[in-house]
Amino acid sequence: MKNHIDLKEDFPFHIRIAILITLVVFILAFQFVPKTQTKPYKPKRMHAIKVEKLPPQLKNIVEPPPPPKPKLPVAAAKDEKVEAATIQKTDFTGVEREAKVDLNVPDFVPYEIAPKVLNLVQIEKSIEYPDIAKKAGIEGTVYLKVLVWTDGTVKRVKIIKSLYDALDNAAVKAAYHLRFKPALQRDKPVAVWVAIPFKFSLTE
Repeated sequence: MKNHIDLKEDFPFHIRIAILITLVVFILAFQFVPKTQTKPYKPKRMHAIKVEKLPPQLKNIVEPPPPPKPKLPVAAAKDEKVEAATIQKTDFTGVEREAKVDLNVPDFVPYEIAPKVLNLVQIEKSIEYPDIAKKAGIEGTVYLKVLVWTDGTVKRVKIIKSLYDALDNAAVKAAYHLRFKPALQRDKPVAVWVAIPFKFSLTE
């Protein structure tokens, strides 16, 4: 009688027993497990498609006839006279009208080189002091804001600080005669606003 179990000697027997038990379990599982059947998917909501008949005006559509083919040019006979075409006269006088200029320039326009007034001293000397201001003994400075255009001329003038009506009008009139070296932005002239003071003094 053996006192101990030799696993090496009993190993083949145990393997056979395990395989047999496994086969029996699988056979019983296939026999007693219920079969599953797949069902096709059906949407929860069914949308009916309604087919409408076309109205008679859409059924009996007649295609338009094709356009006629262009006629081939026919050479004129040698003895056929061709009338000379005349050009209508125009009102062009040789001088083009100046295009309208948009003077709505914002108060601040960026520039790299500031505009430079060229004749401020000459204009100040040429201003006629209004007699009514002389008699009233009014003197002081009128501050104006002028729009210097790309060609250096003054297009618009606004009064920033008024002094006296007659002196204001004289300063505005003189401002339109100012000439500038225009402001430059990337080497191109730009229109900008510039503040200009006109000083009126009775002692000078």
